[in-house]
Amino acid sequence: MATYTVTVAGRERYDGEKPYTYVIEDDQAINAVLRVMAHHRWENEDTDVIPISVFSGEPGPNCGYFWNELRET
Repeated sequence: MATYTVTVAGRERYDGEKPYTYVIEDDQAINAVLRVMAHHRWENEDTDVIPISVFSGEPGPNCGYFWNELRET
């Protein structure tokens, strides 16, 4: 399993809200994106969710933004 940082935007993007970033573990980047999108849809009751970015690893300690932890502990 690898760690991925995935950013998605839902309907809130139309109101000028920033996208949401999640850190998740999965075996492939595409699976990480699909799981984050499903989570965001369910959590926010929003069917209008688009992926913004995905990268391997977690954000650095001085990244300047907050992320949501979806890794199992």
